[in-house]
Amino acid sequence: MSDEWVKIAAPATSANIGAGFDIFGIAFEGPCDIIEGRKTESGIRIVEVNGPGAESIPLDPDKNSVSIAAKEVLRRCNADFGIDIKITKGIRPCSGMGSSGASASGGAYLAHVLTGEKLSMNDLIICAAMAEGVTSGGFHADNVAPCLMGGFTIIRSNQPLDVMSVRPPERLGIVAALPDVLVPTKDARAVLPKEVALKDMVFHIGHASSLVYGMMSGDIDLIGRSIADAVIEPARAKLVPHIKEAEEAAKANGAISSCIGGSGPCILSLFDKDKTDGKAIAEAVRKVYSDSGMKCDTWITNCGLGCRRI
Repeated sequence: MSDEWVKIAAPATSANIGAGFDIFGIAFEGPCDIIEGRKTESGIRIVEVNGPGAESIPLDPDKNSVSIAAKEVLRRCNADFGIDIKITKGIRPCSGMGSSGASASGGAYLAHVLTGEKLSMNDLIICAAMAEGVTSGGFHADNVAPCLMGGFTIIRSNQPLDVMSVRPPERLGIVAALPDVLVPTKDARAVLPKEVALKDMVFHIGHASSLVYGMMSGDIDLIGRSIADAVIEPARAKLVPHIKEAEEAAKANGAISSCIGGSGPCILSLFDKDKTDGKAIAEAVRKVYSDSGMKCDTWITNCGLGCRRI
C-alpha cells in the first residue's frame, strides 16, 4: 500500500437559511476541517484528532462521522483496502456551522478520491448524510450537500435524494459569528414545534421561493428581503443568548440579512461586497457579546466551492 497521505479540505456550511429549514444550505470558503488519509491493508482507523473540540470526538471508527462515511464509500465501491485517517478540526462542534457535516463530507470525499472517484455526487451526499445521521440523530443532507457540492444548495427530496446547487452572486459576502455557546443539533431539534400554522407555511413558501430566485438572478436586495423565518428561529432563539441584538447590530452595520446559522449558535449575516467589506458587521456582532462578557469568534468569507483535495 502507498504511504502517500491524501489531504481533503471540507468547508463550514450554514443550513436552513431563513425559511429553508432542512432544505437550503450554503458552503463557505472557510473555515475548514482537514481530513487526511492513506490506504492500508484493511480496516479503518482514526489515528489522530486535533483542533477545537478534539477531546469530544471519538476515535472509535464506528462512532466517528468521518470513518463511518468513508466506510460506506468503500463498501459501495467494493474496495479491497482500508484507510488510516487524521482529522484536524477547523470547525468547532455544536457550532451551527456544519461541523459534523464537514467531517462526514470530508470522510466521504477522502474515500471517493482513494477509490478513483467512482461514485456520483448524489451517492457521496447519501454516504455523508448517513454518517452525520449517526452523530446528530437523523438523516438530513442540508449541511453535507453544500459541503460536497459547494454553492447554495436546494434539497427537493430526501427520498429519493434530489439536490441541486446554484452559484450565488459574486457580490454576496458572508459573516459567520460564533458566540461561546454550545448548541447540539439534537437539542436544537428537540425544541421545534410539531405542527405549523397555515399562514406560517404560506409565509415560508413565499420567502423560500423568492430566495432561490434571488440567488439564481443575482438580486442581492431580494436575497436580503427573502431571508426570514416564522417558525424555526423563534423556537430556537432561546438557545442563543442575545441573538436578536446581534442580528440587529449586523443589519445596522451593513448586513442585508442576519439569521441563526444552522441550528445555532452561529449567526449568519450576508452583505453586498460592493457596499461593505463586512468588517463593521463582524465587529458589531462581537461587541454585542463582549458587552455581555462573552467571547465571539467571527469569519468574513465568501460562498465556497465545496470539498477539495489540497
